[in-house]
Amino acid sequence: MKRFGCICLAALALSISTANSFGAEATLEWENGAGCRFKTRFDPAKYEKEKFKNTINVIFVDGFYEPFSPLIALGSGPHGRLTSNTAEFQRQCESTKDRIANLPVIELPGMEIYRKLSLEELEDWCKFNTVETRAASGDPAALREYTPSAAKCSRYIDALEGKTDIRTVWREAIDTQCRITGDLETCKANVVSGEKDQNTEEAIKRDVLVDGWQACSISYVKGAERREVFSARAAVEKIFRHRFKVRSYRCSDEVD
Repeated sequence: MKRFGCICLAALALSISTANSFGAEATLEWENGAGCRFKTRFDPAKYEKEKFKNTINVIFVDGFYEPFSPLIALGSGPHGRLTSNTAEFQRQCESTKDRIANLPVIELPGMEIYRKLSLEELEDWCKFNTVETRAASGDPAALREYTPSAAKCSRYIDALEGKTDIRTVWREAIDTQCRITGDLETCKANVVSGEKDQNTEEAIKRDVLVDGWQACSISYVKGAERREVFSARAAVEKIFRHRFKVRSYRCSDEVD
């Protein structure tokens, strides 16, 4: 997932403007992940500084949250097994949900819709990844709990549960992924070489889980393309720009 960047707090300057006859103005500058800089002014007597900074962040920078994924890895050694950090991932999910739900921002039309969609997206993302980590830890039946893709992607679950020949399903999954890379023969050669590794059985399970079930299921995840959230975010940004004058500067990666 693309990272949007972070608010440059060092650039936040409580610049006093005498041009505002109704009181002092504060100037806030920030930069996004593309190296583009922006600046706007607001009345600190009307808008709390922290709320305003949070609002800038969720509209122009990180959104309400940045997508994150659990760790699924193949253990080392002759009998290496798939491992995952399910408990740690679930804790991160819960803390992120709580932060989204309680993050103070200024009131703007559409902001709470944007927040609600972000929460729904995160909850679905967390459920998807949680069942995958459980499968990596030895409970492949957990994948059926992600109901949006359960029927469509059941062949990978069956293979991981030992109900069908996992090597046949594995080869098909790898073939599909190799075709996506565009270098089919080299990719297949690497896979054949990989079959000789000492952790072959666990590596095959990982491939069926990631290149099979995950690749099959990802299109069913609410946050896969983030269209609803980005649409809601764009609507709020439009309202923010109408209320506050936002000045844009040249992006750092632009050339003459």
